[in-house]
Amino acid sequence: MASEVYVFSYVCAFKEDWTNRCIDERMSKLYDIRKIYHALYMIKTTKDVELLEKYLVECFDNKDAYFLVDITDKPNWYKNIDSADITIWLDDI
Repeated sequence: MASEVYVFSYVCAFKEDWTNRCIDERMSKLYDIRKIYHALYMIKTTKDVELLEKYLVECFDNKDAYFLVDITDKPNWYKNIDSADITIWLDDI
């Protein structure tokens, strides 16, 4: 199975220390991660994204926000990067 690469970031509304410790603990158990910035990670995994999301979302409450974006290189990316329509090049994300 091919690996997928994701960018994961989050913002805490409350209990920031607890959330940061929880995320750090979860990330330490993942095989191939790179911390880019305080709350920004690149994750390389062969696991299903829903499992990864369920694993990470347990660290958040209802007021927190996060995103998990697949940035794996795809063969059809970058075909319409000069388009004026934002929806065309957002499909590459």
